[in-house]
Amino acid sequence: MKELSMHILDIATNSVRAGASRILITVSEDVINNEFRFDIEDNGKGIPDDILDTIKNPFTTSRTLRKVGLGIPLLDENCRLCDGFLEITSKVGKGTTLKSMMVYNHIDRPPMGDIVNTIIGLMTSNETIDIGYKHCYNDNCFEISTKDLQEELEDVPLTSVSVIQWLRAFLAESLEELRV
Repeated sequence: MKELSMHILDIATNSVRAGASRILITVSEDVINNEFRFDIEDNGKGIPDDILDTIKNPFTTSRTLRKVGLGIPLLDENCRLCDGFLEITSKVGKGTTLKSMMVYNHIDRPPMGDIVNTIIGLMTSNETIDIGYKHCYNDNCFEISTKDLQEELEDVPLTSVSVIQWLRAFLAESLEELRV
């Protein structure tokens, strides 16, 4: 995967498949300390220890349609290439937490990619899951969640064209404002 937003989408999709009712995605761009991090935490079914022990191996997958899973191994490789790490903890029946770190200005760090449409896609295609997104740039942060959106919108679905258009503009503007 050539963009970090695609890694985020892949991991969050794993959380959806694990039956999570809550997924929290946190992106931290700490330019001052030269660190790029993203964490994804869910309350899904969790990962058994025998799979967790080998999860960074491309031949470890819970899917039945194919015998390889490249998302986590590719993310692990990207983190290591960028002098960082990938850490995954999980408890069966409780959920999973993925923490990644890369050197922010590392020449091999993939670009963020289209995080706005990644988050919109996750939120609008999984309306029954509370998806939270927090993005920080140094000390400036903003947060949004499907739960908060649904409370504000009341009976208007997240899949409404006007909601998607507003959400796209809001996320793009919020990300720009973080860097000011």
